[in-house]
Amino acid sequence: MYPPCSPSPELLARARADQVATLYAHVHYTSLSMGLGALILTIAMWGESTPALAALWWALIGANQLWRTLLARAWARMRPGVAAAPRWGTYWAAGSVVAGALWGAASIATFPESTAWQALLIVCIFGVAMGGLYLTGVYKPSLYGFLLPALIPLIVRVAVVGDQVHVFIAAVLAIVVVFVLGFGHRLNDVLTRSLVIRYENVDLIAGLKERNRAALEAREAAESANRAKSQLLAAASHDLRQPLHALGLYVAALAARARNADWRALVANVQSAANALELQFGQLIDLSRLDAGALTPERSPVALGALFGRIAAEFAPQAEARGLRLRTVATSLAVDSDAGLLERIVGNLVSNAIRYTRHGGVLVGVRRCRGQVAIDIVDTGVGIAPDQRERVFEEFYRIGAGEASSATHRGMGLGLAIVRRFAGLLGHEILLDSRPGSGSRFRVMVPRVALPRRLRRDDAQRTIGVARSRDGALAGNLVAVVDDDPAAVDAMSALFETWGAAVIGAGTLETLIASLGALERYPDLVVADLRLADGDSGIRAVRRLRDELGYPVPALIVSGDTGTSADRETRAAGLTLLRKPVVAAALETAAIATLARAAPADLTGPIRAAAASSRATHRHARAGSGSAS
Repeated sequence: MYPPCSPSPELLARARADQVATLYAHVHYTSLSMGLGALILTIAMWGESTPALAALWWALIGANQLWRTLLARAWARMRPGVAAAPRWGTYWAAGSVVAGALWGAASIATFPESTAWQALLIVCIFGVAMGGLYLTGVYKPSLYGFLLPALIPLIVRVAVVGDQVHVFIAAVLAIVVVFVLGFGHRLNDVLTRSLVIRYENVDLIAGLKERNRAALEAREAAESANRAKSQLLAAASHDLRQPLHALGLYVAALAARARNADWRALVANVQSAANALELQFGQLIDLSRLDAGALTPERSPVALGALFGRIAAEFAPQAEARGLRLRTVATSLAVDSDAGLLERIVGNLVSNAIRYTRHGGVLVGVRRCRGQVAIDIVDTGVGIAPDQRERVFEEFYRIGAGEASSATHRGMGLGLAIVRRFAGLLGHEILLDSRPGSGSRFRVMVPRVALPRRLRRDDAQRTIGVARSRDGALAGNLVAVVDDDPAAVDAMSALFETWGAAVIGAGTLETLIASLGALERYPDLVVADLRLADGDSGIRAVRRLRDELGYPVPALIVSGDTGTSADRETRAAGLTLLRKPVVAAALETAAIATLARAAPADLTGPIRAAAASSRATHRHARAGSGSAS
């Protein structure tokens, strides 16, 4: 067994200071013990000493205790520190020596002739010594300073009697004193060690508190940085998505108008680079928001038919541009998830499949699986080797695969990492099965739920709208664009005009209404930015425009917000949301579907006539109100 480590001098000094403080704190117990012991001894030895000697002895005992009481008050007033503790300990030990010497002198001055009275004296003196052991044992100089002067004179006086019995008693008393001193010494060592351990623990706790405080401060700083990061990313997301949105629309309009083969090839390269930039920017924003904890899922029944329709509208043009075919299986199933996040999971998987497929195509379908729905994204791409199937979900990990690894198609290796983190946020499982050279199947396991009747009806309508032909579907329509970014308005105007539509754009609803009044024509479709200038909302603008026109004009909402609040607000208003930067093909498909749902072809004329009549009524009412006023 190893001996205990010696305490450091600093801890030992603090322990000694605590022991000295205990002596001064117990001064009243010391005074009581001295007074009671002196009273007992005086009564017991009343006939063995003169009153004058007893009075003198009492006066000396009292004077010593009075001095120690004044000393204790000075201690309490001054509160000496660790450095001054040894000096104050010496003061108290001096008082203990005086007290012990007075008791030792009493044993000699009152030593009786009778053996019985001698025994009583021995009992009194040793009783006072044993009683003082509790009070003096906390500090060794005080312990020795009291016991030795109090007991040694008594032992010597007993031995001086000279007979065999008294010598034997003196020897026994000496042995008892040795044991008492040894006990007191060990008691003091235990007390000192306990105090040292206590201060070690105090230091450890203080250090732990300091580390905890530092950790809390670091955590608060990190959380503050994360909040600042989220705010910066939100601002950067909105501000940077605006020019990216306009860039994508400009490039799409340019691609539609390019006639020369050389120009078409150049525009195609520009469009590919712009698409890659949009993809990488969106992935970086998603990853940053995940790191900042800024995404909160909002679960609800999600119709997979409508979701697959939106996926097809967004990614079919990309697949066609690469000579691939994107197919989605019609389904009436619904799942319990966050609509926006689930669409981004499936969208990222489809985008990844297109990027790594050179021949064939991509299929998106579903399977029922014991109370769950398995959403499968199957491709005929390059496949994934077994040793890479976990690594592909790591951030910034990319598989090199010839042409598919080119800078414009490869991305930054964030798509699958974001998929896994979105799935973890929603509690969905991602499974991967792949055969190198033959293709891959990514499976998303989502809880199945029953779809409410209203959502089933909307799902069917959206699916019909997506399936309609695009050829000339927008020709002759008037599209009203409300966006506080002039570049976005101009780019969207250029794009809709390539589809044969007329466009009127404005930065505010008031400007748009004035322009429509000058044209004396109502719009067939409204495309409004969700966040307008001065805190206005595209949803409120659509509502006010519908009130102004007197009929529910079809509308789309576009937004650069990356959170779930935009989805929630738009769904609550019964509108379709397109996220910036908007893909041209997705915009065209959504516009056709929205017009189809709002006014089937055989009812378009009556609806427009009723709308025109309603507007005329509103005008007459406003004119009458103006003349009356």
